Amino acid sequence: MDSRAHDALYRPARTAPAPRRTGIVLLSAALWLCTAMSVSWLCFLVGMTALWGAAAGAPVGGFLLRCSAVLCGGAGMIVAVCRAPAVRRMSGDVRSLLLGALACPVPLVLAIAAFSTT
Repeated sequence: MDSRAHDALYRPARTAPAPRRTGIVLLSAALWLCTAMSVSWLCFLVGMTALWGAAAGAPVGGFLLRCSAVLCGGAGMIVAVCRAPAVRRMSGDVRSLLLGALACPVPLVLAIAAFSTT
């Protein structure tokens, strides 16, 4: 057998990478940045509230348990959407944009509301 024919038949397939869409990637990064900043602000706020409550001698266990349950529930929903077959078939940048659009609004609104009342 000719070596070129052997290489053409039996070498690993070379798939071309999908083209990067810069606009989608930048929008996705902006959404995830807003989400990360708002979640970090909320975590800081909850931590400081727990610290001040503990220093004052107030029970804070139920409050922290509810906050952690909400955080775990939200993360679980994002993971469930990420594992859906239709979402797994999407390209990586479009999947990141979709998950960022799902994850961003609730913590962002809560962080803005908490920041405007403090």
